[in-house]
Amino acid sequence: MSSVGVVLYKKGDQPGSLTAEWCHSDYGSGTGLATGGPVNDFEGHYIIRYYDNSGNFQAERELNIQKSDNFYQVSWFNNGVISGKGIGIETEDGLSVGYRDLNAT
Repeated sequence: MSSVGVVLYKKGDQPGSLTAEWCHSDYGSGTGLATGGPVNDFEGHYIIRYYDNSGNFQAERELNIQKSDNFYQVSWFNNGVISGKGIGIETEDGLSVGYRDLNAT
């Protein structure tokens, strides 16, 4: 199994921000910080920066989270082009999302 991952988003300390803990079949694991989103909900549009476990910058993406009934549809964009899709559920720990890179073969 390649080009798949999971990420847990939690409300950040600053309004409109999310923190992330992620792992990916090809890239390992790390953290992230999303900014520019709504104050009260996960649903919205963010800019997110991802880091590896050593704190080294890995990627910056646009992150779009849309609520659909009792789950969330999540998309990542790189330079305006969709690069990943996922689906998630809200838990007591945050928003848990499984995803796949779209450029995977």
